[in-house]
Amino acid sequence: MRREETEAVRTHYNADPQKEWDRLQKKHPYEKYITTHMMDRYMKPGDTILDIGGGPGQYSVHYARQGHAVTLLDLSEENVRFAKKKARQYGVKITALPGNALDLSGFADGSFDAVFLMGPLYHLMEEESRLQALHEAARVLKPGGYLFSSFILMFGGVIYGLRELRESILWPEEQPLYDIAAREESLAFHAFTYAYMTTVRDAKKLLAAVPGLHTETVFGQEGILAPYRNVLSASPAKVRTAWYAYALRFCEKEEYLTHAEHLMIVSKKESFFSDTER
Repeated sequence: MRREETEAVRTHYNADPQKEWDRLQKKHPYEKYITTHMMDRYMKPGDTILDIGGGPGQYSVHYARQGHAVTLLDLSEENVRFAKKKARQYGVKITALPGNALDLSGFADGSFDAVFLMGPLYHLMEEESRLQALHEAARVLKPGGYLFSSFILMFGGVIYGLRELRESILWPEEQPLYDIAAREESLAFHAFTYAYMTTVRDAKKLLAAVPGLHTETVFGQEGILAPYRNVLSASPAKVRTAWYAYALRFCEKEEYLTHAEHLMIVSKKESFFSDTER
């Protein structure tokens, strides 16, 4: 990752940690609902967690409240400060540190029961960097532990356009992006900041290139709900909750994965794997 890209991403997230906190708390609560329900299949009481690129701490605080020992690492110093504040607010303790997903040298091999990589892969423009982040995450993961890797889907841009900027289908400058999505290709480009958006196929291929990791499941983090955010937000709480639960039934089905804006791949580290086998 080039320095200019790193600084641009850091500046973007330093600007408004509250906005990212609210994204999951208020605007996209179904994403957190589905994601945590799926992750809970693999979490054990008292697991140690490294939340790489954990942002303002939504998932770190959530799992700290469940009794897990959580370490958050983020490129944005403001996110780190915000996450510490939120942990105090919710009466839990987390360790929150500034850091980079490409260099986890501060952590020993096999230090954590679970590793979250739910952000960095959005912003690493080169495949070599994405692989480096995955290798580092796998290195600090205990044998038998789970890695949770998130991606932004290229088709998620189509969902966003149809839901939020319907007129953008007429904008000439947006046509190349719509065409790339239609061709089912991935793209690294400058969007809200430096961003990498992938296809389901390419995300699976990336994880398959990391020795010692076995894919347990692949799911859409919003399930089938992403296109209907505005409709859901105007619905009564009881109705929203029922749709969240219903969407869980679709989130792992291959034919519905592109209904989501974010994709998660859950991988288990084989017990025989060591970092020297890379």
